Amino acid sequence: MLLEKIVIEGISPERALNRLQREGICVYHAKKYKKNQILLSVNEKDAEKVFAIYPNVCYNIAMHSPYIAKSAGAEGLLSRLRRLKRRPGLLLGVALFLAAVPAADRLVLRIDVAGAEGHRDEVLAALEESGIRRFSFYSGGADEAAAKILGLKDVSYCSVEKSGTTVRVEVRLSPFSDPSPAEGDMIAVHSGTVVQMAVLRGTALKKAGDTVEAGEPLVGAYLLDEAGERIPVTAIARVTISCVYEQVIDAEDESRALAQGYLEADGEIVERSCERTEGGYLVRLVYTVAETMNF
Repeated sequence: MLLEKIVIEGISPERALNRLQREGICVYHAKKYKKNQILLSVNEKDAEKVFAIYPNVCYNIAMHSPYIAKSAGAEGLLSRLRRLKRRPGLLLGVALFLAAVPAADRLVLRIDVAGAEGHRDEVLAALEESGIRRFSFYSGGADEAAAKILGLKDVSYCSVEKSGTTVRVEVRLSPFSDPSPAEGDMIAVHSGTVVQMAVLRGTALKKAGDTVEAGEPLVGAYLLDEAGERIPVTAIARVTISCVYEQVIDAEDESRALAQGYLEADGEIVERSCERTEGGYLVRLVYTVAETMNF
């Protein structure tokens, strides 16, 4: 409901309400705050009727009324709408934001997979085959993806749900079978600096502080005996890598430049900076990621 606040002034101003009631005008929040003044609210569409019944004689001396009505401004939602009208730029921004919310909700910015030990790559492949991938629009496909994942070896339950911009996948394996471990060396997915290594089985090929390029081996799937001979094993390890994203982004403002940078950083951001430069904004993000193998 859009309400207009009005001050009615005159002797015993509460009597003026009787006339408004006879005219079928609903009055809200009436309050006498001076001896000769009462403040009330009416529907915006009824405001002109009130001014016609009790005209302000200061502006129309040809008419006489024991009471005069003056506008005291809008109330609630009407007040906010009028402020927006006086600021078209803000109104445009609100409109663009409201239009962008549904579109943003259709985006997939993150995929969380739980319980898919040894099957993560196959799960992600099933999602992609069903049209679900990071940094893309979501157009359904959850049921199709769940059906494909249920067809994987040892999978007894699967649910695929989208919440906001995140797709969550829960997988349960049959208790009567063990997941097949990933074979071969553990290969780095990200480039950066090794922060921490936890190697339960295998041979560490890097140590904390070493730089690593994507595609380099982190842990060898072998152990060395006393003679230096390699004994093949299944690598089990977890490696934390510190990565740096640095890029000049052509954006309208700093917040949009940072938002675009966040899409590229797929880990936990620990440092960030954004500086205006030629061609846009220089965005620098430092983030950490944890890579695992059979861990």
